[in-house]
Amino acid sequence: MQPRDLRGLVPPEPLEIILEAVDNGSSGEQLAYVLPHFPGPLMPLLQQRGVSVDSEMLPDLRGVVLKLVLP
Repeated sequence: MQPRDLRGLVPPEPLEIILEAVDNGSSGEQLAYVLPHFPGPLMPLLQQRGVSVDSEMLPDLRGVVLKLVLP
């Protein structure tokens, strides 16, 4: 799966895009996004929704890949 790159967007647009996808997604669906940094404020919102989260730094250190699995 190719992650959607949200690095060029102005906050809070990336957060809103991710939460909309989570809220409208299907159980077991996998989503991935590239963000400029680790999204600390987003994490409790995903946890409340029961979303499984994994993240990793890009090899060039220019962003973070956030991988989600919907409950």
